[in-house]
Amino acid sequence: MVVRCKSIDLILFICALLASKPINAQRSGECCQEYCYDLDNERPQSAHFASKTSYLIVKGPETGRQYLVPNCNPTKIWIFARHGTRLPEGERMQSLSQLEDLRDEIIANYEKRHSKPAIGAMCENDLDLLKRWHWNQNITAQYAAFLTVQGWEELKFMAIRYQRVFPNILENIYDKNKFLFRYTNTQRTEASYKAFVEGLFGPNAHEHIQVQPPPTNDTLLRPYDYCAPHDMSKSKGDGTEYKKFVKSQTMTQLVSDVSSRLGYKYPLKLQQVMDMFEMCRFDQAWNIGSPSAWCAAFTPTQIDDLEYLEDLQKYYKSSYGRELNSRIQCAAVNDMLHHLETNNLPKTVAYFTHSKAIVLLLTALRFFKDSDSLRADNYYSMSQRKWRSSYILPFASNLVAIKYDCPNDMERDKVMFFLNEKPITDLDWCKVGLCNLADVKERYKKFTQANCDEYYCTDSGASSILASIILPLIAMILHKLAA
Repeated sequence: MVVRCKSIDLILFICALLASKPINAQRSGECCQEYCYDLDNERPQSAHFASKTSYLIVKGPETGRQYLVPNCNPTKIWIFARHGTRLPEGERMQSLSQLEDLRDEIIANYEKRHSKPAIGAMCENDLDLLKRWHWNQNITAQYAAFLTVQGWEELKFMAIRYQRVFPNILENIYDKNKFLFRYTNTQRTEASYKAFVEGLFGPNAHEHIQVQPPPTNDTLLRPYDYCAPHDMSKSKGDGTEYKKFVKSQTMTQLVSDVSSRLGYKYPLKLQQVMDMFEMCRFDQAWNIGSPSAWCAAFTPTQIDDLEYLEDLQKYYKSSYGRELNSRIQCAAVNDMLHHLETNNLPKTVAYFTHSKAIVLLLTALRFFKDSDSLRADNYYSMSQRKWRSSYILPFASNLVAIKYDCPNDMERDKVMFFLNEKPITDLDWCKVGLCNLADVKERYKKFTQANCDEYYCTDSGASSILASIILPLIAMILHKLAA
């Protein structure tokens, strides 16, 4: 039985009880709802894979109508983009490759031990998917976190779409005075930049563009690397909301039900379940049109549970869960405002960075802020939350600020913000998302009035301030030694 619950506090507890089975359900041969992933043509859970959600699933419409503002002309664009779909990090590759052993055990549970549950077992199609799955031996540590072919396509066609709706800004012939590009010191962001400019100017366009190398202290695109208080913050340890949710009835039941669904008479380790979820997400992002074998281990409701677990970690690590996080992107906010407030060249600024930089920037701008914080104890009431990493932090996520000239208005200069090609319209200080530039500047004047070198990492305690000074010095020394 699947129970759909409304966000009404009075029925939340009852709803939670109805939506889950007793913890010892697997002992009686039952685990969870009947569900066949391979036969589900919609697979709505693929839009809830947290920060590893495919961009193509959650991006805005391709018509371009969302960018049209009556009686206004777009004049400048500022793009802050995450790299596209990538491979796992080196350590993660090792744990994911070991899923082949788990796959063999699951198949044996079904075909030799006959230990599949009476209700909620994997269907034959899903079991066949799992039988055909294997770790790609070409994915090795030397390619850790590299951009994939799918990731390249995401950035290339993103550029094509933006150019189609803004041909006067994103011209198809490169002019160094009209374009400014930057990326971080990683293969995946550099490759994302190359894919983007290929979409704008054609194959191998990057060979004709000079980009300044990343600075030693890249406080524009990776400020968190130089802020010790941020780096040392706890988001997953004892006492955190993440840890509380791990120990909750919801997650305990999830591990029990997934284990039973896969034919185990005992609960798997949480890390094994997380590895399956990770492989599910990567597989689906790499091959958007094909069902991922490991996604078959989960029902759609269980994917929501795992999504919330990751949301809790990121919320407290890099978003509204800590006040410091609202200041770390001081330099990026200033850069955006400086670009928008003048009519000077360049017309286009495009930066390529990482998910943490994106979420920190959204936090600085106070976008997607709920009236309540995310916690382990309010999971059900936060089902319609604004802060959802699947929607705001998919692979290739991008925040875009567009300046419009509206000659018929008293305030000619306007700004609209877009996230993943969707307009951000729920700003109570703007008219349906169309903001006066003067209001944007006023809204974020605390950044323009601050010395970002000091403000971005200001935390309580002299030791934190000292650490924020020492860490950049260490980074500079290591950079010189590596040169």
